[in-house]
Amino acid sequence: MTRIFGTIVAGLLATTAISAALPAQLSSGGPHRIEVRLVDKPNGRYAFEPSVITAQPGDTLHFVQASSAPHNVAFRKQPPGAKLGGATTGPYLTNPGDIYDLVIDGRFTAGVYTFACDPHEALGMAGTLTVQPAAK
Repeated sequence: MTRIFGTIVAGLLATTAISAALPAQLSSGGPHRIEVRLVDKPNGRYAFEPSVITAQPGDTLHFVQASSAPHNVAFRKQPPGAKLGGATTGPYLTNPGDIYDLVIDGRFTAGVYTFACDPHEALGMAGTLTVQPAAK
């Protein structure tokens, strides 16, 4: 009996450890944190990695400064009905490790958004965000 109990406990602990190690996007159906790194590229270019993002209402875009230059996130195009207000242009991230979190909330309607870094758009620092419709 004790051996069976021990085996069950060991199995539960292993399952818990595996679940904790999975990224949020794979381990639950709830809101996700989507990390987007602001990075240096060869030949004096900069980028968002990833630059193509798909999100759902409730998700958080977690922008992380990992570059030698200051960057921001500025939305260029929005689908009809979007009302980003102050979130249209985010703050400048100047120090390695600085973060900017943006929740995909009621300001965002389903559709495709384009965004860029104000000073580095001409150097390739741009991307797209597709917001999926809210689950029914």
